[in-house]
Amino acid sequence: MAEEHPDEQPVRWPERRKDVLEALRALSDRDYQDQHWRSGKGRPDFTAAVHWLIDDTFIDQHGARALISHLFFDQQEADLVQMVVDALLRVLDDLGPTAPDNAYLDHPEWINVLNSADAAYVALSSGKHSS
Repeated sequence: MAEEHPDEQPVRWPERRKDVLEALRALSDRDYQDQHWRSGKGRPDFTAAVHWLIDDTFIDQHGARALISHLFFDQQEADLVQMVVDALLRVLDDLGPTAPDNAYLDHPEWINVLNSADAAYVALSSGKHSS
């Protein structure tokens, strides 16, 4: 059972936070990516994961810390997600927006996306915050 923190306010956008968590889960799971994204199947697909993490949040424009209390409970969560966005943007900027999914997954910097997404997913889904 999640630990209760009665003094904490829930995030303002809990549904969008769920989308971010699902994007982080998918971006952190190499087996899922190999099984689903390489075949073009699975939900979320690669495009949805990127959309939920970047396009829906505007982290690339405003930074994750701007979303504390909206999506993130604290600076630690925001900084962990910022690391994912930064790693993902390095790959996206290198390959452009229309490369096949396999090209992103095979990019030498993809390991940074996997590792940072794993750290962020574990922290954000740990249950230490109640919503």
